Amino acid sequence: MATRTSQSRQHDAIIGAIKHAQASAPKDDREFLHAFREHARGKIAAPSKSAARSIGLTVGRTPGAPGPRLEDDPRYLANVRKLTKRTVANARIIGGNDVVGKEFDDCVAVGDDVQFGCTGTLIAPNVVLTAGHCEILHTRIFVGNDTAKAGRVFRVKRYVRHPKWDSGLNNDLMLLILEKPVTGVAPRKLATAAVIDAATDARVVGYGTTDIAGTKGYGRKQHTDVPIASSACSGRVKGRSDGSVYGCHAGKELVAGKPLLLHDTCRGDSGGPLYIANKQARWTLAGVTSRGTDHASTMCGDGGIYTRVDKYATWIAAAVKSA
Repeated sequence: MATRTSQSRQHDAIIGAIKHAQASAPKDDREFLHAFREHARGKIAAPSKSAARSIGLTVGRTPGAPGPRLEDDPRYLANVRKLTKRTVANARIIGGNDVVGKEFDDCVAVGDDVQFGCTGTLIAPNVVLTAGHCEILHTRIFVGNDTAKAGRVFRVKRYVRHPKWDSGLNNDLMLLILEKPVTGVAPRKLATAAVIDAATDARVVGYGTTDIAGTKGYGRKQHTDVPIASSACSGRVKGRSDGSVYGCHAGKELVAGKPLLLHDTCRGDSGGPLYIANKQARWTLAGVTSRGTDHASTMCGDGGIYTRVDKYATWIAAAVKSA
């Protein structure tokens, strides 16, 4: 894990690479991405923060399917360029960094009595929203920034997995009803459909592993920003539907990619939040981390698929009301 000093140096190197790419006057978004990567080569650590993105769980698709990739998607390329402009203006942070302070205290670790292996989001004082495929990790949550350090643990009274969840990771959501409410943490509000549909990038937060193989670093809460490729799995890439390219479920999921440097969610981030800023510049919960894309050539770092919470607002509200 990088220290805060090395993270600062990496951020400066990223800004330098962005400015170099901008100065090269690329003809299109693909040339911009190429110019950035060429300048960044050797200066910036690439991997950071799959098949299913839970520690020890094996459900989901196998990486390495052939076909178009994120770099072939013009929506992704355009949103990468928009994100870099905002990064130079210090409105976004490209690159995985440790979460410091309480800004994302609603993002919690999810586990069983032995280990933590998923992530979730507090959406009511006594309710956590996580991924349906995290079912075996459902007995407790951790509130804090590092599971190896001081924090608060809350027991789960019962869990409610979406009734239409299946092994293909359809409807990949689960609610954890806590024995006691979490005090001192504001539950996260859900994003509206309009906010999600209009977004070009998002912030992902989680406790997951920090190498592209998905084997190291679980337990420290990190965040990074990702360009959105498909907001509702409803477009096409090189004549193929988003569903056939990325492996997402049409109309119900969002696809977001690595922001230039393989930064991505990974194993242990399953169930964690994908936030999108609303018009008041406040982070709202738009998606729940599910899995890697079908075209991934590595466990992590080639983009991820997120369940859109607005598509399940009625089910979520009913479950919270009965908690």
